[in-house]
Amino acid sequence: MDRKELLWRQYELHVSLYKFYLELTLKINAAFYAIAGAIATYTLSHETAGAATRAALLVPAVLGMGLAVVAVYAAIIQDHTRNELIAIRDSLELQTIPEIKVLGWLLWISAFGFAAVAIGLVWLWRS
Repeated sequence: MDRKELLWRQYELHVSLYKFYLELTLKINAAFYAIAGAIATYTLSHETAGAATRAALLVPAVLGMGLAVVAVYAAIIQDHTRNELIAIRDSLELQTIPEIKVLGWLLWISAFGFAAVAIGLVWLWRS
């Protein structure tokens, strides 16, 4: 396999992974907000059910903080992938690459949202 073919394969792999990660980020956001919303709604509508029911708020809170940490990490390291795509573009003399900063911004926004919801759920649990 010559160098040019190897670069094309790397380029295709990066673009495919970018599309997969973008789709996965959107799906994780949707699932998290559905889970957190369902648990919060149930807990708030059954206030007299006791401490065990209120403790259920901690499950999506912990999940939200974990997802926030993963999203921040992914947003930080995605710059490496962008730099590699730029190097491949230059080697193959292509005009453009997919703008993967969109994924980075989406990850930062997701991290903020996950953390905000987690903090809100902990606040609800304490009150």
